[in-house]
Amino acid sequence: MTPVSNDFFYPRRGLRDHLDANGDLAPPWVKFPTYERGTIGWRMGAGEDWLSYWWVFVEGLDHESRFALLRRHRPAPVTWADWVYRFLYPAAKDEDDEYEDAVLAERTAWLRAEGLVASDVAYHTWLLQQPTAVEWPWEQGRTPEDAARYWTRNFWFWSRRMVGMRGEAGWKPLVATPSWEGCAETLRTGQVHSPDVRAGLLTLARMLAAGRVAPPWELGLTPADFADTFDDDMSYTDAFRLWGICALDDREQFDQFVGDVPAAWEHWVAEQFQLH
Repeated sequence: MTPVSNDFFYPRRGLRDHLDANGDLAPPWVKFPTYERGTIGWRMGAGEDWLSYWWVFVEGLDHESRFALLRRHRPAPVTWADWVYRFLYPAAKDEDDEYEDAVLAERTAWLRAEGLVASDVAYHTWLLQQPTAVEWPWEQGRTPEDAARYWTRNFWFWSRRMVGMRGEAGWKPLVATPSWEGCAETLRTGQVHSPDVRAGLLTLARMLAAGRVAPPWELGLTPADFADTFDDDMSYTDAFRLWGICALDDREQFDQFVGDVPAAWEHWVAEQFQLH
């Protein structure tokens, strides 16, 4: 008999340590709301481990039990619609037409109606998990550029939380560390003055500190300014693309936080953001 690696058993051994008070394991989008659907975090580290626990936890469940499990937890972002559907119907064939827009739209609409996926749900899931005390991004030892580059979705959630807090009586942001001095005025005022479109990550960080990410067309840019790069020296159009694919899970969110798209940018938006 071929020996079985110890790695095969670790999800089974550790699963019980992660169950909630009801004996459930939280769905992956509930456990890690700051992980966008396509992040590599699901293929390594804590996200990969959680998926391993998840598949052990749900193995052998029939359709009704899987449906009830999802009902007991917060809905998934729209980006998870195909995954949720296949979780409910594991015997569904992986045919090419499964990925056609019309098929996905029909399935997503059904999942929305059932309350299993929803628009703009990840931020509110994250917010329910936050302590009263604010965790400031510079406490993580990151520069503004690093936070915008590698912590984009977390930074966006933090930014939205700041918008709500900025309107409260007695709002007084903490003084940033020296490495964040370039964002200090923006955090205090909620305004980004003279954005530098060449310094894409720093400008994105300042906009997140202000509470609104301006689309590149508002800064006088055109699609020709897009370099299709994720390098640290990316300009603002590429930084905006990075923010969009990390932060926005559906078309409703895009419309809410970005707004109308000029005709000259419609093709670029459709190509860069696969929104449903």
